[in-house]
Amino acid sequence: MNYYDCHADTLTEIPLSENLMHNTCCLDLARVRSFAHHYTQIFAVWRDQEEIQRLQLPAEDVFWELYERAIRLMLEQSAYAEWCKDASDMRKAHMQGKAAVFLSVEDVSVMGSYVEQIWDLGFRFAMLTWNYENRYGCGAVTDQTKGLTQEGRTLVNRLVRQKIVLDLSHLSDQGVEDVFELTDCPVVASHSNVREICSHPRNLKQEHIQELIRRKGLLGMNFYKEFVGKQPDTAQLFRHVDSVLELGGEDILTFGGDFDGCAAQMVQGIAGVQSVPRLRTEMEQIFGQEIAEKIFWRNADRFLNENLT
Repeated sequence: MNYYDCHADTLTEIPLSENLMHNTCCLDLARVRSFAHHYTQIFAVWRDQEEIQRLQLPAEDVFWELYERAIRLMLEQSAYAEWCKDASDMRKAHMQGKAAVFLSVEDVSVMGSYVEQIWDLGFRFAMLTWNYENRYGCGAVTDQTKGLTQEGRTLVNRLVRQKIVLDLSHLSDQGVEDVFELTDCPVVASHSNVREICSHPRNLKQEHIQELIRRKGLLGMNFYKEFVGKQPDTAQLFRHVDSVLELGGEDILTFGGDFDGCAAQMVQGIAGVQSVPRLRTEMEQIFGQEIAEKIFWRNADRFLNENLT
């Protein structure tokens, strides 16, 4: 089987004594290689701004340390994983039997002035905020009515010109609408579910999902139980899938499991990446093989090939 996932925090969370091939996190290459033929993963580089403030260190220094370690962890496994900058790199990696790895920055404010070098540093996806308000805009769990700042609007235009893919996950409702106003480019929500199924502010409203559908973007289903519902199991997760399918979104659905970004608090039935084959079996039984193929890899493959050229 093939497996593409649009969001994991593993590169930030791997303990210092461990590596990307074997670790005690929710995801490592050894477990994925045991079941996946072609594997593409978007890894996030991030740090909680409140934690940075407690450290009393410049955000830029913290970012650079995280970035250098993420690169080192990837390059240590260069025989098994390829750091990709475009879709042709991804295809080459798959032909060589390697994982294809892309980088995303989660909350661009963490980068400080390094945001000016975001493309050259190898990032191809960017989230303007995390949960808080920053110089560029407001996070979804802080205030849904606050959108992008003028500096955020300027940054959006710059990122679009650089062909960085904007990621709407973590952005407030007004911020999402501001992005839609500023650009008609395809965008993603890498790890967000459906708010009408689970009312957590981190989930997307159906009207925003409909705009993702119109733009041929991506919506990554998140395995974090708080975003799934009061009965957080795979059956409830599939309610989110079904809701997007009812909107006509079978071509934008993918996974953004949030491995290692949700303190292992995933829905019942998903213990880590090793649970993905079982999830595939369940999804085929409910939605059929064609839909399962689209969600597990075809939709993300289409998006990456169309937008990372």
